[in-house]
Amino acid sequence: MIEEILKHITTDVNVNFEEVAATFGAILCVFVLLDRKNNLRSFRVMCIVTVASDFLDIIVTYVSFTINPAFPYAHFWVLLLNTLNYCGFGCIAFALFKYLRSYMRPTQGLHQANILMNTVFVIYLVCHGLNVLHPYIIDFDFKQQHFIRTPYSFVIGYGFPLLIVTMALIQMVLHNKEFTRKQQTTLTVSYIIVLCGVLFQAVIDAKVLIAHGTGVIAVFVAYFSLESPDYRKMSELLRESREAQKKIREAQRARDDLFAGMTHEIRTPLNAVIGIDQLILIEDKDPTVQFLAGKIKKEGETVLSVVNRILNQAVEEAGSSKKEGDITVPALDGKKVLSIDDTPINLKIIEGLLELTDATVVSVKSGHEGLERMRQEHFDLVLIDHQMPVMDGMATMKKMQEAGLKGDIPVIMVTGNDGEEYQKMYEKAGFDGYVTKPVRKEQLFATINALIRERKEEG
Repeated sequence: MIEEILKHITTDVNVNFEEVAATFGAILCVFVLLDRKNNLRSFRVMCIVTVASDFLDIIVTYVSFTINPAFPYAHFWVLLLNTLNYCGFGCIAFALFKYLRSYMRPTQGLHQANILMNTVFVIYLVCHGLNVLHPYIIDFDFKQQHFIRTPYSFVIGYGFPLLIVTMALIQMVLHNKEFTRKQQTTLTVSYIIVLCGVLFQAVIDAKVLIAHGTGVIAVFVAYFSLESPDYRKMSELLRESREAQKKIREAQRARDDLFAGMTHEIRTPLNAVIGIDQLILIEDKDPTVQFLAGKIKKEGETVLSVVNRILNQAVEEAGSSKKEGDITVPALDGKKVLSIDDTPINLKIIEGLLELTDATVVSVKSGHEGLERMRQEHFDLVLIDHQMPVMDGMATMKKMQEAGLKGDIPVIMVTGNDGEEYQKMYEKAGFDGYVTKPVRKEQLFATINALIRERKEEG
């Protein structure tokens, strides 16, 4: 039963399959040539090579089985046609590589792969040229009416083309950023179709005409999935959409960076003004000084409110003292606090505010200095400025954790940034809390009190 099926396949069915494939392939070639503006030149070349190879396969089979052996040079013509027919496999594979290469950006690796592929293809053609002089790959037996294949027909006739196709697909994988998932899937399916056709023709019978026909099917799959006008239009729209999204994301990042920089640059001098004013209110009880300092505080808070609105802050810090909970002076008597900030006036403000808590404050001007002091002595609380040169607050925290200096010491970020996204970012980085610039007594004390309560509850 199986032998009858295989015999049927190797006689009539495979010829019909090849003829149908050739007909549809010819129609596709005409269509892509008329519509050349909407498809790649390398794809048109691949179509023509594949369909021409299919037609040649049919002609070779017909001539080989019908030519009169007495015809002058009959054996030579049959041998030449069969050799050209086998060359068709390699030409299709090489055209596929050129097609895939047209999608890839030129690189040194691709240039070397191209040289290697050209070398393999030249060797392949030379081997088939030698077959015309001495048929060691493919021949035809007029007496037995049968194609004669040797081990070289498998190694050179089939092996080399499959090697070229495989190398082409490897290049596609290496350049996967330039191919969409759909393109990779489609080309892989096409490869499997051709591979199955080649293996079937190679191991079943020399009369089978399957491999070239499957090549035409693979071209059809590639066309309707990759090169049709509708697909290319959709791909172009998708590419434009991705480019637009990329530009929007870049614009958003630029906007965020701009606002972050504005926040830092504007709030830093405000921090100095309002911070010094707070210290004046604490230290000097003269009525006139108190009145003037109060005016400075009021006007400073007004400016801060305007800045917050400009910078799209969700909560106006001018009124946030009403929502800060416990603003009693934290009990830090005998505790050591490390303050890290590259701006001297900011360090003075933190020192002045924390003096009310009776804590011992050590001030340093960089993250490196802060890490060195932490290695030398123990601190009960650490405040770190976010924006610092060389090593900013985030990097300082990371170094603290890597060096095992963080432990259970509460660390507060002092920053010009505010909002839920920054709160999550600081929490993820390991900070126990943060205060915004300008640093005000109410917010600083409320944050420290909250940390003290957390430690007591945990204890």
